[in-house]
Amino acid sequence: MNFTVDRDQLIGMLTRVQGVAERRHTMPVLSHALLSVGKSEATLVASDLEIVVRCVQPVEAREPGSVAVPARKFFDIAKVLPKGPVAISGKEGNCLDISAGRGHFRLAGLPSQEFPEMPEKPKAAAVPVDSEVFRKMVDRVGPFTSMDETRYHMAGILMEKQEAGGKMFLRMVATDGHRLAMADGDVPMVEGLLGERQALIPKKGLMEIRKLAEGGPGALDLSMSEKFLYTGKGDTELWVRLLDAEFPPYRQVMPKDNQLTAHIPREEFTEALRRVLVMAPEKVHSVKLSFSGKQLEVSTAGPEHGEASDLLGVEYSGPPIKIGFNGRYLLDAFSGVSEATARIEMKDDVSQVIVRPEEDKGFLAIIMPMRIF
Repeated sequence: MNFTVDRDQLIGMLTRVQGVAERRHTMPVLSHALLSVGKSEATLVASDLEIVVRCVQPVEAREPGSVAVPARKFFDIAKVLPKGPVAISGKEGNCLDISAGRGHFRLAGLPSQEFPEMPEKPKAAAVPVDSEVFRKMVDRVGPFTSMDETRYHMAGILMEKQEAGGKMFLRMVATDGHRLAMADGDVPMVEGLLGERQALIPKKGLMEIRKLAEGGPGALDLSMSEKFLYTGKGDTELWVRLLDAEFPPYRQVMPKDNQLTAHIPREEFTEALRRVLVMAPEKVHSVKLSFSGKQLEVSTAGPEHGEASDLLGVEYSGPPIKIGFNGRYLLDAFSGVSEATARIEMKDDVSQVIVRPEEDKGFLAIIMPMRIF
């Protein structure tokens, strides 16, 4: 192997594989990236067996070859190289010689044959998905996935096709059993991606696709096989293994009789909530919302630190009600509201509440109250 690549191009490739290469794994090769050089391009691949990322860049190639190199250490080296061309070569012993300016590094690697095989690209035609639409959907539902690894069916985000008013759109749903978020996005060709099937995508995989969506203008190209969701954009491709589990029947938990509605200024409320959370109990982050007329009091009290409260004006015409929540759950729900005003729809102080934007029908969050008084 012998080639020359621009330092910034090399850093760009290595940046995109860092989130996938496992730094601590029972299989040492999974902390490595597979570097392959052909006639005029270099390819870098990282895998944790559930996610595979592949980046391609044009280079000045003199001799083809491949080697698995430690992804993080290679990245650390690239960041300290001077700007300009970087000469990279590999010969015997699976070592990589890296030279730029007056600096020289020799990086020990592993045989390329030890690296896992690449999955095949799905045969179905790719469906274009607007990068900003996809990013916004993931941001809205991502915090609601379960962190409990034993609850395998809640560790991912559901993707499915929806239709309303003759219009197709993509829906993402996530839940951890205490709360749920649902986001819809305009994807006109979603039927070509999902058809009538549902797909459960691991959160880590969707976050990697989200990073790809942020990488400049252009749509994401998505397609799906029996086991993988494939995404391509520019010089990067991603494969994410689908979770083999059944997502909870989320429609059954949708509240139907929440008649008490408060219209809340989003930014003012989240600022008040953050102030009060400073004094909230650290394990449960409990806060109390007290609605009375045109006023909302946000408060908390704990035996260790003391108490805090804040007041803000809201639009509410129902009877006075006090209801407790995990304050962090409220922050996650309100982060999905991009409008100036949000709605909280309640039934009583023990039933699920709905948080949604005032106008946007493409997002809602459901949160279980908690007993704190």
